Parts: sequence; structure tokens; C-alpha cells
Amino acid sequence: MVYNELHYERIDVEKSKQFLMDIITDFESAETAEKQIAAIKEVDNFSRDYMTYNAMASLNFSRNINDEGAKDEKEYYDSISTDIREVYDKFDKVLHESKFKEEIIKEYGKTFLDQIEMSLKTFDPKIKDLLQKEIELKNEYTKVTAGAKINYKGKEYNLAGLGPFHSNTDRDTRKSSYEARFKWFKDNEEELDEIYDKLVKLRHEIAVTLGYKNFIELGYYRMGRSDYGPKEVSNFRNQIVKYVVPIASKLQEQKKDILGLDKLYFYDGINFKNGDPKPKGSPEHLVNAAQEMYHELSPETGKFFDTMVSEELMDLVNRDGKRPGGFCTSFPKYNRPYIFSNFNGTDHDITVLTHEAGHAFQNYSSTHQPLVNYHWPTMEAAEIHSMSMEFFTWPWMRKFFKEDTEKFKYKHVSGSLSFLPYGACVDHFQHWVYENPDVSPKERKDKWLELESIYMPFRDYDNMVFAKDGGIWQGQLHIYQMPFYYIDYTLAQTCAFQFWIKNENDSDSAWNDYLRLCKAGGSLSFVDLVKLAGLNSPFEDGCLKHVVDHVDNWLKDFNITNM
Repeated sequence: MVYNELHYERIDVEKSKQFLMDIITDFESAETAEKQIAAIKEVDNFSRDYMTYNAMASLNFSRNINDEGAKDEKEYYDSISTDIREVYDKFDKVLHESKFKEEIIKEYGKTFLDQIEMSLKTFDPKIKDLLQKEIELKNEYTKVTAGAKINYKGKEYNLAGLGPFHSNTDRDTRKSSYEARFKWFKDNEEELDEIYDKLVKLRHEIAVTLGYKNFIELGYYRMGRSDYGPKEVSNFRNQIVKYVVPIASKLQEQKKDILGLDKLYFYDGINFKNGDPKPKGSPEHLVNAAQEMYHELSPETGKFFDTMVSEELMDLVNRDGKRPGGFCTSFPKYNRPYIFSNFNGTDHDITVLTHEAGHAFQNYSSTHQPLVNYHWPTMEAAEIHSMSMEFFTWPWMRKFFKEDTEKFKYKHVSGSLSFLPYGACVDHFQHWVYENPDVSPKERKDKWLELESIYMPFRDYDNMVFAKDGGIWQGQLHIYQMPFYYIDYTLAQTCAFQFWIKNENDSDSAWNDYLRLCKAGGSLSFVDLVKLAGLNSPFEDGCLKHVVDHVDNWLKDFNITNM
């Protein structure tokens, strides 16, 4: 059965609430652990249906924001989410107070109850209306950015469609395409400022209402972080400044020489004078090559990717009306993931495919877990699977890039390392924003520029409108949609580099560790999953330096002449 044939429905919210309330009553009156565990399974089965239909509604809208029917379905599920959340919260409370906790832990593991405890810290019926407003504001951001129409060189493009021009070998084209991009953001600056300002103040109000000083602690609970906090993250960011920023700065100087330029500007994002590597062939060819690759990588990935292709569980190519970006979602009722991206003819097409395939493979491998909550880990752990998959597929990159394969590898490694300061900058910025929720939009942009000078001192916007004034972060969806998410990429990248190093030394052992990690899903916390995979925690002293030193040596040994 292909995706478009999967059953979808609007659940009846009142019937669903009553169904869950009846289960809660049964749970409370249960005299045995077996009966409470049976109730947990009933709730889990409901969750599989609800999460599936919700995900399908959201996906269908992302595929075409101009589809009024899809819009209506997404808005429906958005509108009932807080009502459903309220009933879930009631179940969490009675579960948290269960007299059979030991038996429940024996059945499902401690992580399940830890998740419940954190969930209880993020909700109260009195914030229902505020949460609904947050959903609406996030949707406004999606609508504005997905609906972008940018006139460039006589044609109309969306934000993703401009991407190939940003990496053009002609410098004037790169500059003018970014000018077109930033002009659109400038034209929509007031609306974007207003949306973000409302989101920040609203999240602060939600946090205060729940008894927190500001949104930061609540934000960490929302992310499911049970074994580290802002202190550990701040220390990790400081290590990035100490160990990574100097190498990233050095790479920028090297790039200047490679490109034959006296000065580098932001729009000089290409890595080679004759152009960055581009995938060879049509999207159909790339998918066929990926299918061959995953069959050769392992029996597990071969079976997985066959399923993704045969059941049409991918929407890969950019088009009008399609939401920007890439993501992976899932339909737990059917035990299937789904990959969404916007192919635009750049090397990013391959990195996003392998990245999202890493997410999808993990989800596909975790469906044996007893609870739907375990089908996905927390975000920072989830990004290990995706970023590591980018490296595990290296031996097959020639299928996609042919003679440009080595160029791709250099760009991938140097780009992954250089990303760490950017990811840390986004995280630092968000911490400051939520510590200071009442500052003006201009003050936020000034703060961004200040942090840029610490994390990316080499950035120069050549006086381009919008970017030079500190607004470039407004194109980062995560800042609006998922506060505190972005540091997850840097933590996971540190782990992915470790898998890359392990794979160089013993590919069989590295893959077995990765497969074990994927199968574990979300049954453990981030730090425990890292241990399960035989990796060092990014929070451990010396971990980042060890990784960075290896990457730096690889880059030094790489022959960039004649590239």
C-alpha cells in the first residue's frame, strides 16, 4: 500500500476524550499491575492512531500549503491538540501516582516514567489557550516563509528554489541571489518580527504561569532533557569557541586562497573555484542509486529503503507551494516513516537524503519497541542517527558525484565542522532571548551580531540589506518553531564524527554499534544512548577536543589542489 492509499480520518475529539477518560477510570480502580499495564497499552494504541492522523494532516499541508482541504485538516488537528493534551495530562498524573510503579518499570523501563515526569512539568489546563495561540503563531511563520515568491532574473522562485544560485561559480550571481533573498526578508521583516516577538512573550507567559522564572527551564523539559541542563550546554558552547572557532576561521582563510579572492563575503559560500560538487543525474536516478547503496550497506537498510520506494514514502523535489526544508515524520499506526525534502540540484540533495534516511531508518528499526513513545528518542539523540548516516554512506558517494566525489567529502567534513559554531551561536542567542523576553526586535538583532562576532568572527555581509543588521537568523525555522532544538545538531555532530572515526578503523564494529543504537529508539536518555553506542558523551571533558583534532588532521592531510 502506497502513502496516498493509507487510511486517514479526523478523529472525533469528544469521543476520544471520553474514551481516554474511561481508561483513566479503569486505571485508577485497577487492583493489579496487569490491569494498569493493559490500560497503558490501550492509551498507547489510541496514541498510534492519533499521532498518525495528526502527522498525515501536517505532512499533506507541508506538501502543498495552497491546498485548502489540507489546510483545513491541519487546522483541525491543531485546534484539538490542547484538548487531547489535557486528557493525556490526567492520565500521566494517575500513572505517576501508581502503586505499581515497579511492575510498570519492569515492563517498559524507567525512561517511560521519566518521560511522564517531565511531561507533567510542561502542562496545566490553565495554559491550554496559550498553547493554542503558540500553535497558531508557529503556523503563521510557516505560511509566510512557505509562501515566499521572489522575482529573480525574470522568474519567480521560492526560498529553496534560490538555493542553486547561492552556490553558483559566478560571484555576481551568488551576490545578487542573496540580495534577492534578503530583500524578501526585509520586505517581510515587520511581520516576522511581530510573530517572533509574540512567540517569545507568549512562551515567557506560559513558563511564568507554570511557576518558572522564564522559558528556559520549561524549554529543556519540553525537549525531554533529563540528564543535562543549561550549565552543561554552556560549557559545551565554550569548548566550541575554544577548539572549533580557530579551525573554522583557518578554513575561511584557506577558502580565500582556493577561490583566489582577496576578501571573503557571506555570499562566497562555495568551496571550489570551478564550483561545488553537484549530483549527477535526475532525482529518479539519485533515488535508484540510493536504493543500490542501501542494499550494499546492509540487509537492514536495503529492506528499509525498498519499503520507502515501493510505498511512496518520500516527497523529495522542490515545487511551488511546498514548505521549505527537509524533515522526517512517521505514522506509528502503520509503522512507517516518511521523508520530506526539497531537491534543488545541489549537493545538499544528497546530504538531506542520507540525513533524513538516517532518521527514517532509526524509526523503522524501533517499531518493535513496546511503546510509541520509544519509536523516537529525544531530538539530540535522534540527530546522531541522521548525521552518522551521512558518513556511513561515504563509500557510495561516487554513485552520486562521480569525478566530484573527493570535493564532496571535503565540503562535507569542513562544512560539518564549521557548522558547530553556527549551531552554538543559535543556541546562545535563544538562551539570551528567553532570559530577556521584553527586549525590542532591534535589540535581538544587535545581540545576534554580537554573538556572531564570537562564534563566526569571519562573517562579512558586504553591507547586504537585512543580513548586515542582524536579521539573518529569521530564516532559521527552528528558532521560531522549536526553541532550544538547534544545539542538538552540534551535540549529535560530535557523536557522528566519532562514528566516522570508528568506521575508518573498524567498519563492521561501527555499523553494529549504530544498528544497536537505532533499534533502541527512545528507550533510553541521550547520555545512556550515547553509552549504548560505545561513544563518548559530548559533555565529557576532552571529547570535543579529541574529535576536533582528528577532523583537523584529516583536513590538513586532504589534497585540495586541482579541485
